[in-house]
Amino acid sequence: MRRFYEGLIGLTEKFYWIFFALLCALCAFLCFRCLGVGVIDSWDEARHGVSAYEMLQNGNFLVNTWCGEADYWNVKPPLSFLTVAAGFVLFGYNAVGLRFFSALFYLITTAVSGLFTRRYGKLTSLLTMIFLCANYFPFKAHLVRSGDADSLYLLLFTLAMLAMLKIRENQRWIYVCGLCFSLAFLSKSFHALMIAAIGGLFLLLSGELKRIPWKRMLLFLACALLPILVWATLRFRYDGFAFFRQMVETDLLGRTASGGIEGHGASFTYYLTSIFWNFDHIYGFLSVIVLIGLFCLWVRFLRKKDTPPAGQDLIGLLLWLFVPLCSFSLVSTKLMWYVYPCIVPLCILAAIFLAHFFTSAKAPYGLLLAAALLSGAGSICFVWENYTDNVRGARSNDLQTFVIEQFDRDSALAGSTVYLDAYDPFLYANTTEWEQNMRLLALLEGDLDCADDGAEAFLASEDDALLILSVPFLADYPELENYEVLADNGQYLLIQKISLQH
Repeated sequence: MRRFYEGLIGLTEKFYWIFFALLCALCAFLCFRCLGVGVIDSWDEARHGVSAYEMLQNGNFLVNTWCGEADYWNVKPPLSFLTVAAGFVLFGYNAVGLRFFSALFYLITTAVSGLFTRRYGKLTSLLTMIFLCANYFPFKAHLVRSGDADSLYLLLFTLAMLAMLKIRENQRWIYVCGLCFSLAFLSKSFHALMIAAIGGLFLLLSGELKRIPWKRMLLFLACALLPILVWATLRFRYDGFAFFRQMVETDLLGRTASGGIEGHGASFTYYLTSIFWNFDHIYGFLSVIVLIGLFCLWVRFLRKKDTPPAGQDLIGLLLWLFVPLCSFSLVSTKLMWYVYPCIVPLCILAAIFLAHFFTSAKAPYGLLLAAALLSGAGSICFVWENYTDNVRGARSNDLQTFVIEQFDRDSALAGSTVYLDAYDPFLYANTTEWEQNMRLLALLEGDLDCADDGAEAFLASEDDALLILSVPFLADYPELENYEVLADNGQYLLIQKISLQH
């Protein structure tokens, strides 16, 4: 039993780089497989996609716009829009281009986290990567497979925290912290203040603040603030204080107001119950491992001298986990992706404690083998769940599929004015207005001019136009039978009207 178990654990040492490469490949598969299949979402993904599209069309890479006007609803600095625009340039105007860099940023986050945690052992490194591959919620919504700001923000947050943990070894890492904070602010606005709060508390509690020379501190502040000041100066020249005022009112004051902005209010325990104590997914089990590990660390007679992590690293990891969790629990607005950065230290701490247990020389080998097999089987199940639900389970909806099938940027219909009077599965309702996600899809598929007010506006218009109509609605507008039907898939019709001038 002992020889078999030690041989099994020894494989992680002997073939570490092979396992590391395989886990990177697994994460890449989960990130990129069927990336363009899933339905395009409204709100952040659609707004980012439209703004990035319009940046490429108008050549203004400083100001995010919506329908040609400066956007004062999605009040984020431009960095995340630029990454979406870069995806369009590389992969075309499609859902893969929209989401490519989000998937890539999560893959980099997983790889970097794995490389960093080698300091605690190779088994810890591999476990960290496995847990990040089983990280269900970021794959499901608003991060890995979504074209918005959160995946870039998570990467920059993670890099800042890992650099923070290396400051004692080399103080120059503080410059990396400052630069990552600056870039995180340019991606997700005031959310980046979490990085500053954690970093400040870490320097204070670890005693590192006293050791940093004032010249180095000035260079750190330059790294942290100069890029933001350059952007702010350029943006001020465009529309003065208008954008900054809206940033403060929406992203800072609005999200801390009573009841939460846009109705996203919830109780203080929302994040604890929905994520960290959720045993339907991997998070509840990781939380139990962390609690047991901390108990063993803090109860003196249970702690061994070589128990990782070291004091400063433990301070940093706990701040990384609990400062955003507690801060966003206090804020009225509750959205799950606000605490996604907390999941990374949860995975790291769980991997550290679990790996230390697996390599313990005093525990019975039968217990260690059973625990290792159970942990391995459980991790495989959670990774498989992530794949089946969020990757293989990715689907478009019928209306979006119809638009994709009927339009092409190189076809004669490209650039047409299109009205909509149809059932939208995303809204679970009939609509004559172009929802944000449909507006983005129309731009990507055919650079279409989206017109509202449905069949009535289509009939009243004297210009060339197209109408997307749900088949049952045709009975309400018998005059539409006088126009040419270009497509009919049994659910939706594409009807064309050519003006008298033609």
